[in-house]
Amino acid sequence: MRKTKPNYGGTGWHVFVNLFFGVILVFATVFGVSLYHPLLTLLLLPSAYFILKAFKWKKGEILEEKLKVREEVIRVTKPKDGEKILDVGTGGGLLAIGFAKTIKDGEIVGIDVWLRLGGGTSIKNAEKNAEIEGVAGRVKFRRADVRSIPYPDNYFDVVVASFVIHIIRKDREKALKEMVRVLKPNGRFTIVEPPKEDWTGWSVDEKLKEKLERLGLKNVRFQPLTLSYPKKRNVYLVYGEKGFS
Repeated sequence: MRKTKPNYGGTGWHVFVNLFFGVILVFATVFGVSLYHPLLTLLLLPSAYFILKAFKWKKGEILEEKLKVREEVIRVTKPKDGEKILDVGTGGGLLAIGFAKTIKDGEIVGIDVWLRLGGGTSIKNAEKNAEIEGVAGRVKFRRADVRSIPYPDNYFDVVVASFVIHIIRKDREKALKEMVRVLKPNGRFTIVEPPKEDWTGWSVDEKLKEKLERLGLKNVRFQPLTLSYPKKRNVYLVYGEKGFS
């Protein structure tokens, strides 16, 4: 009997966006050539790029890449039995479930707002994944916004997030501040993010390091991680520890 695999979110959004731009450019080429100038056939080049990128996202093995990210976050964070761990923007519960499989006892929570176009996940999806991975009852999921985390100061030993912070355009610093607020002194902070995202103004650089230190983290470091889906690329694990106020 074939074993059921967890669903930690698909690539539908990436496929849709790239296909959308590709098709728009095809139509722009057709109308441009017929109404204005033959040189507008050059628009087919970026159109082909977007359409090819959409098919690369569609055919790839996203689950293996997500599990690779999870393993690396756990390795860097070094969770201990009995700790309290928060997974921000948990989606399908990827990191929260990984920690539940790694440690004994403890309190593991995954929070998210679960937007409709946010990767195809839901709180029911996360709970189902916990069942599939054998940790139902050991991890808790609740609807909450990272910019207003419903837990007291200095509550968690570990706070993590994967590909979440860079897409927050409004009040991103407030989100980071909240993540640090709920960390215990010496608690570990780890997020996985792309090096740069122009459309959201995100960048893993010295300014980010200074911001995290200003918010209360120490020993901040950026660790590269190479992924191969849908193409070979580097992302960063941003790690820090909360200092004593």
